[in-house]
Amino acid sequence: MNAPVSPLAELVPGTAPYPRNAWYVAATAAELGHEPLHRWLLGKPVLLYRREDGRPAALFDRCPHRGYPLSAGKIVGDAVECGYHGLRFAADGRCMLIPSGGAMPQGLGVASYPVVERWQWVWIWMGDPALADPALIPDLAGFGLGQPDWHSETSVTLAINANYLLSFENFLDASHITFLHTGQIDSGDVAGEPLEMQVDGGRIVVARRIADELQSPLTMRTFGFEGDRAHRTITAEALPPSLCGIRVEVEPVVQSATARQVNQLVVGITPQDDTRTLQFTAVTQTFPFFNPGRHDDLRNLLMEDIVAMEKIQALHDALPPQERVEYGLLADKGAYQARRMLAAMLRNERGAAAMKG
Repeated sequence: MNAPVSPLAELVPGTAPYPRNAWYVAATAAELGHEPLHRWLLGKPVLLYRREDGRPAALFDRCPHRGYPLSAGKIVGDAVECGYHGLRFAADGRCMLIPSGGAMPQGLGVASYPVVERWQWVWIWMGDPALADPALIPDLAGFGLGQPDWHSETSVTLAINANYLLSFENFLDASHITFLHTGQIDSGDVAGEPLEMQVDGGRIVVARRIADELQSPLTMRTFGFEGDRAHRTITAEALPPSLCGIRVEVEPVVQSATARQVNQLVVGITPQDDTRTLQFTAVTQTFPFFNPGRHDDLRNLLMEDIVAMEKIQALHDALPPQERVEYGLLADKGAYQARRMLAAMLRNERGAAAMKG
């Protein structure tokens, strides 16, 4: 009999499993209305919509009668009407109506998922619903969102044909900036700078400080300070399994009217399945948004990461396991800490499932 594989051994970018007992971003608040929104999340089809009072709802997106997607139907009041035979399902998943008549089959309904709207995002819990505590949703106020003296907005949503762990670890590794984002947000100094890592409960923080650095055109457009040299600190923060933040603090070497400024990218990372991922982004900063092309700039920057991750995934899928050798480096300290945390989450989930029988 084969020994069970440990969760840590399973956490290989390309095939890594994901915890289900966690809050993930399902949509931006602006996406959700009184029309059905289909999304594939954590290996399942999901229908998202707003009830008449504005509260979000989420259902398994398949009618149990003949398997038609409920998102291809319509919203009637607070219910979803299947577009094939008109069965209606309440926001809690119960079947309310069979237009063709007859007895209501016992148990006829679909799964519903806990959803909470917070920080301009809609969060979903697709694990054990008894554990879906909204207090476990990451507190994005710590990233500046919703703070009265900060400027915040949601930005681009990007789809990636790659395993979620590739996305998660990419944000914890600043050393790739020098080579993958050549000249966009680096003048050649980031990879060689020492890193500092701290672990605070479920939070991983990895920081690099670059002194007296020639600033890139994108950094200049974003911050808009006078002069072209600055001290820059890049801090990656991660809350496994679903959230990463990149904070860039810039202080001009030659002081002017502009003092230290902070730009914070927040990324919700949501697995769609084993090899597809969604990235939801928001940006908050200590100064007004004055770059009219900022959303395109962010999209173009992150697309360089996405192209790289999709190349890694494609090569991973094409090779046998014995040829997927991985050597960890000093720069991977944050990534390997994230793997340990994710492994603990998976281990706890499986233990709880085993106890339930």
